Amino acid sequence: EITYGDWSSDVCSSDLTVYNSQSERLSAAVQCIRDGLAWHERCVYVCVDQTLDEFRRDLTMAGIDVAAEEAGGAIVLLTKDQAHLNGGVFDTSKLMAMINGVVQDALNSGFTGVRAGADMTWLLDGAPGSEQLVEYEAQLNHFCSNNRVIGLCQYDRRTLPAATLDHCLATHPWVRMEGPILLTNPFYELPEQAVRRMPRSEEHTSELPVT
Repeated sequence: EITYGDWSSDVCSSDLTVYNSQSERLSAAVQCIRDGLAWHERCVYVCVDQTLDEFRRDLTMAGIDVAAEEAGGAIVLLTKDQAHLNGGVFDTSKLMAMINGVVQDALNSGFTGVRAGADMTWLLDGAPGSEQLVEYEAQLNHFCSNNRVIGLCQYDRRTLPAATLDHCLATHPWVRMEGPILLTNPFYELPEQAVRRMPRSEEHTSELPVT
């Protein structure tokens, strides 16, 4: 186990939460942002099942001064149409360029790095390009491991297909549990392996960890 958030620990990665309820997703998302603020990182979160104002309300209820943090650039909230599905399609290259720009802008603005989270249920839209998911997650993991960014990808175990859940497990080296704890993911595959993989049988998804 390692503590989530200290840059001196060299833990820069794209991490995974597989959740069974909206309360689990929200708890992990709020903790992600709280951790980022504590380390003076710019916190970016992509909302899908909630509107931006609903998420702002939940952050406020958690004791975060959302208005002040947004005004200072420490919190940036986006919809799926402003992020993964910008232009109505999912384009790995376009999104990775956007993420790189977000990180560079944060560093230039005096933040120590970027803490980014995303609700991945936008995949249920079936938008063109969604089949690039494994390639994207593999590229994102490589990018995070070489830049000052920690990502949290949140997958809904109740609604996403078993093949998608299997791919998400293979492309994240760390699984986030309750509180600021990361556990090593024994099912993780290196990016160069992950991009060529086929999903395992549905029975293997019973091994998926949850928050």
